[in-house]
Amino acid sequence: MQKYSTLLWFLAFALGLSFDLLFWDVTSPGVSFLIFSALTLTGGILLLWKGQIRPARNTWLLLAPIAFFAFFTFVRLEPLTAFLGYSLTLALMGILALTYQLGRWPLYSLADYFAGFFRMLFSLIAEPLIFQTQVNKTKAETDPVEKPPSAFWPVVRGLLFAIPVLAFFTVLLASADMVFSQRIDDLIKLFSLEKLPEYIFRLVYISILAYALAGLLLHAAKPAMDEKLIGLEKPLIPAFLGFTESAIVLGSINLLFASFVFIQFQYFFGGLQNIKLDGYTYADYARNGFGELVTAAFFSLLLF
Repeated sequence: MQKYSTLLWFLAFALGLSFDLLFWDVTSPGVSFLIFSALTLTGGILLLWKGQIRPARNTWLLLAPIAFFAFFTFVRLEPLTAFLGYSLTLALMGILALTYQLGRWPLYSLADYFAGFFRMLFSLIAEPLIFQTQVNKTKAETDPVEKPPSAFWPVVRGLLFAIPVLAFFTVLLASADMVFSQRIDDLIKLFSLEKLPEYIFRLVYISILAYALAGLLLHAAKPAMDEKLIGLEKPLIPAFLGFTESAIVLGSINLLFASFVFIQFQYFFGGLQNIKLDGYTYADYARNGFGELVTAAFFSLLLF
């Protein structure tokens, strides 16, 4: 990835800037979240692909649930459902980055996920610094001793000459056209000192987010190694239930789920007359409980 270090930082800051544009002063961030997730995944995969880092086959399978939960962040406005949509989308994107090259996420235990996310957290903090240090060291070793003259001072001199010329023509054009004059006034107000703290704050969190995104991409780009999963050969927590006890627990849950589905058929095919609760419309019934069902499905997977 050292070959594409400039492209990496450009992408990271572009994503940070897009986050600011999509979420600043936005009250309902559902659509913005979907767009930002799509931009992050697309940009990250394309950059890694350009660096000859290919995702595993199982990694592609994660894109479907990511798109599903990101889509529901603005389709379902219920707070619990929206929260689950945001949380599960971010969690699945983290799993994608964690298992990008090997795609062994189906084999991970909870201990593997916890250990992997701690490693990824370390990468978010330290990996960009380590990466940039290596890039600078490589450039110092490969660049010739005689460096070309710096372009900094010519740029400064050019700006010093350009500013008064631009100011002169701007005044003339603003005097000639009222609409252009109004746009210039709006531009000047945009850079007023009253908003300077806001701009500084936004620049800081854009930089922090860009740094973290760069660390996430670098973590996904680490050389793939045949990692030894925790508990794959010997479980981290020994089994404390026998076959009979496990069968009773899982069988009871299956019966509960089966009875729940059976009851749903009555309402799905029976129409409005089957809903007996006062003030409870068929539309309310159809929409209600989605978040709780997603939560139940999540904990069912953990139980499995």
